[in-house]
Amino acid sequence: MLQTTARRRVARATAAVFCALALALSQAGPAAAAEKKVSFAFKYRMDTQTWKQKRGKVSILFTKCRAQRSFHALLVRERFGQDTKLEGHTLTCRVGRRAYFDAPDNGTYYFTLTKADDDEYITGNATLSFPAP
Repeated sequence: MLQTTARRRVARATAAVFCALALALSQAGPAAAAEKKVSFAFKYRMDTQTWKQKRGKVSILFTKCRAQRSFHALLVRERFGQDTKLEGHTLTCRVGRRAYFDAPDNGTYYFTLTKADDDEYITGNATLSFPAP
């Protein structure tokens, strides 16, 4: 009888340890994120500064817009030789608006921003968020 009780206690203790371990692993936080502030002012085309990141989502959050104008943002991966054009979206510069892009590999990235050549500037600020390298 004493052996059976001891075995049950060991089994319960082992189960509790495994449950605690599973809970701790499931509570692990997401990968560290990095941010980069960018400013833009262009009439037709502009490339942003580059940044390094791990593969994952890139978001652009508009923090200041001089006018609510539309333009095209193309995510580009910097490569030796010819850079790789990835994903593009037509965006409207509105404070608080966010857009997401997929960066499929670790690497150095930048945005190419373009709009109709109407001889008018589009000006603003944004925050880029991405997985830290």
